[in-house]
Amino acid sequence: MSPSMCNRSAPSVEQQAPQQSTPSAGSNKHSNNTRQSTGSDTSIQDIEAAFLPEEPHGGKSAQKAPFFRLPLVWRKTPSSDDFFDDKAPARALTRFRWATIVLSLLLLALIGALLGLEIPHHAHKITSGVELIVSRWGLPSPSTQKELTNWPNQFTHDVTPIPCHSHNDYWRRVPLYDALAAGCTGVEADIWFDATKPDDLFIGHNKKSLTPARTLKAMYLDPLLTILNNQNSPSNFSSSFANDTTTTTTTTPSLSSEGPTNATIANNNLLGIFDTSPTTPLTLLIDLKTPSSTTFAPLLAALQPLLAANYLTTYNPTTDTLTRGPITVVATGSTNFTQAILSPANTSPVRYIFFDAPLPALSTLHPTPLDLQYNTSNSYYASTSYATAIGKPWLGRMTQGQVVEVRRQIEGAQGRGLVSRYWDTPSWPRGVEEGVWGMLVGDGVGILGVDDLVRVKGWWEWGGRGLGMGLGRGRV
Repeated sequence: MSPSMCNRSAPSVEQQAPQQSTPSAGSNKHSNNTRQSTGSDTSIQDIEAAFLPEEPHGGKSAQKAPFFRLPLVWRKTPSSDDFFDDKAPARALTRFRWATIVLSLLLLALIGALLGLEIPHHAHKITSGVELIVSRWGLPSPSTQKELTNWPNQFTHDVTPIPCHSHNDYWRRVPLYDALAAGCTGVEADIWFDATKPDDLFIGHNKKSLTPARTLKAMYLDPLLTILNNQNSPSNFSSSFANDTTTTTTTTPSLSSEGPTNATIANNNLLGIFDTSPTTPLTLLIDLKTPSSTTFAPLLAALQPLLAANYLTTYNPTTDTLTRGPITVVATGSTNFTQAILSPANTSPVRYIFFDAPLPALSTLHPTPLDLQYNTSNSYYASTSYATAIGKPWLGRMTQGQVVEVRRQIEGAQGRGLVSRYWDTPSWPRGVEEGVWGMLVGDGVGILGVDDLVRVKGWWEWGGRGLGMGLGRGRV
């Protein structure tokens, strides 16, 4: 080989020296700064170089870019140990997912709020008098009585009666009217008698809640009288039928010689509160909180205007006739059955306050001697506490023994012509409560005791009354 060729193929020491020469002072300074910034002897370039593919002879390629480059934020991380945290990508992905979920929920909440905005004057059209009163309750004018007189017709024309009892009705935002708007056929009022103010019966759950304005007359009796007067106001087409009475003779179910055996049931031709079902009566349950000996006589006197207008259900012991009216008054609480219901004051000439009989005493499973005295001549409701008489559902289901007892009690009340009613039914979970409602309705309960009127109305209208609890629903 010629010297010239050797000179071409093998560079001289002087030519190789620049490539193998040590870094300059500036580069040494930069390298030192890099090592100090990472807090380790390993530089970022060394870390990235570790991911370079190796040459066949073991060397590292200097021309190809690494297939992995650290993110910029990592390249500036103070500690090089963070570069080897294999959980960091997973944490970043978790944060991204949570952020997506939160933003989605916020977006859904915003959409729901926009869809739920009520447009004044267009959200709901008032179509009946009872809705008008509920919507304007609390406004300074006009007065409730004036609103009632402005609705002589169609007071409840869009309301479907539901066999539900408004428990502690006086606690509602609009007592009486909320229940009527929901279609409830029963309302409840607790009354107190104060000897220093004998002309009034006060409404409240306890003494601390009593006020001079909350009286039985103001909250229930006067509004009911006005409603029924408007419902039965004479017109060009109905004047000849006003206060007319049609009677039909039937045999009332009675197991006592004290009550009617072949009583005549007279049905008033007077219209009731519900336009869609004028013959459906409203039950006014009055819970006496003060002793019956002092409270019952004032109650009889307070009901005289409704009695004089023939709006009350009455029983005449002389003719053995039960006359159904638009309103049936039932007394419970401290009411004494013998001294109050059967007293001459309540039967002369007619009885117009009926008793709330104890439902467990009517059960055909374990009858008692007292169950024979309750019948349609002196009682209307037959009630008990569901939690006490039946018990709580076990794990959301009723035992076969509980189902049997419910049916026996309901059948016992039906056999006497009484309306069975339970209070203190399970209120949570909602599925259990609605399951109990379905079971009771399916077994023929007379009326449902409820607290949430809106929910029971929706449940009834959507066919919930056909859905009972699975709990061994087979007949026994």
